[in-house]
Amino acid sequence: MPRNRLTKYSSKNDTFLQQFSVRIPPQVVATFTDAQLTELQKVFRERVNKRHAVDIRLSIPFIKKRFYLVFLLGKEKRLKQNRKAPIFTPVNNIFLIGSCLVLITFLLGALYIIEMVLGISTFPKKEIQEFVKYLMDSFSI
Repeated sequence: MPRNRLTKYSSKNDTFLQQFSVRIPPQVVATFTDAQLTELQKVFRERVNKRHAVDIRLSIPFIKKRFYLVFLLGKEKRLKQNRKAPIFTPVNNIFLIGSCLVLITFLLGALYIIEMVLGISTFPKKEIQEFVKYLMDSFSI
């Protein structure tokens, strides 16, 4: 397919194909058929137009490097074979455990502050004391 055919195919309204052809070497662009260009256009348009119900992106500075955190929530549209990405990798496990510990610490701290500042009893003291006494008696501490 000659280069002028791509230029003819990509009209002034189709900025995607114009930008796409600039990023790829001319000898490669010349090999695309109209059907391939149409499909490429569909794929990239779907990626650009894809919206999620929740889309949170954070950049976190850490010492001299930056890390990013992305949380996306939306309707599942992936193919079945693409859904089998490993979730429980060692790094994911460490992150999940750390997140749970931070959450538990936050909740317990909030309960403690509610009890100290507002005077509202959030911990069942009598039951906790009985449980601790039971543990001490059971293990002869």
